[in-house]
Amino acid sequence: MSIPTNNLYNFVAQALENKFLVKHFYPWGHKAFSNIINNIEDASPDLPYKDVPVLLCHDQEPLDFDLYSDSNLVKQLDTFYPVLRNIIQEHLDKGVTNLNLRWVQPDQEHWTLLHSELNSPEVEKYNNTGLFKCAYWWAHAPIAIDWYRFARYDTRLKRNSQDIAANFLVYGRANTGKRAYRKKFLQKIGNFESVQIGSIDRDLVPPIEGDADYNPYWEDVSSSSSATYSWEDFARTNCSIILETVYDQRIHLTEKTLRPLACGHPFLILNGAGALEKIREYGFQTFQPYINESYDTEQDPVKRMDMVLGEINRINSSSKKYQQWIWDGCQEIADYNKRLFFDDKFIWRVKTELRRTVLTV
Repeated sequence: MSIPTNNLYNFVAQALENKFLVKHFYPWGHKAFSNIINNIEDASPDLPYKDVPVLLCHDQEPLDFDLYSDSNLVKQLDTFYPVLRNIIQEHLDKGVTNLNLRWVQPDQEHWTLLHSELNSPEVEKYNNTGLFKCAYWWAHAPIAIDWYRFARYDTRLKRNSQDIAANFLVYGRANTGKRAYRKKFLQKIGNFESVQIGSIDRDLVPPIEGDADYNPYWEDVSSSSSATYSWEDFARTNCSIILETVYDQRIHLTEKTLRPLACGHPFLILNGAGALEKIREYGFQTFQPYINESYDTEQDPVKRMDMVLGEINRINSSSKKYQQWIWDGCQEIADYNKRLFFDDKFIWRVKTELRRTVLTV
């Protein structure tokens, strides 16, 4: 997908008064050590900016401390970057170990690690090394403002009760690795009424005979689909069920959460406990009392998922009149959220948070 990566990290650098050498992963969403911009050039100790404090932006994807362990890192660099691999091996031979993402310029006192998750054991692992000072910001917010900018003017997104095909919209393309929980959720919700799984803006591919897990939606959707929206999906359903990238104790809010905000769509969310509370900190409103949001305080992920499923079933089982009361109330809130999403006050809050968490770390 097309990501204005340079513009994003220029924004970060300027918001932080150009006090840091900013490193980031490129292309967007890649996590290999070799994808960090400038790593090869920075391997020389004689560069003029070797004493400039480093800000490493690991804010696109969830943190994965073990991915950059000594053994995994050497394996990553064997083929593509043998020069850097040899530099790391020299350090290892001298007994220097466990520098993780710090194998370039390892003599600096610390790096600032800019990330996008809260309540995270991975953040604690980095803090505990003494090599990093971790700082949070909602990195996906400015990207989503760019991706979904036309939703601000798209009159097709306005819902008409006569056109509603289902109460709930569920996207869940990838279901392996950190996203494996989605498979369990989709299996549980598969027999529910008034649920649209995947996009209706596609040509369905005939199911593969004998493959019980096959979903034709996955054939037509790629990672690039995150950068756009289908007006039909949002105009013909009443509420999104957001299946975020990670589902454990961490709060990690990506474009999956920001897209319903931009499109003026009510939502429930599967993410870490407190995700709704965090969204409200930016000024958005959520959907109590129309939707029971007590699931947001449940610490156990299994129970939290069951509470979301229970609320979906409760709404679907309600009378048409009561459902209409729910959706009318939720829509007023969603319209407010959409206005705030496209208001300068939102990006101001994100920028202020970035400055506060980095410059005071």
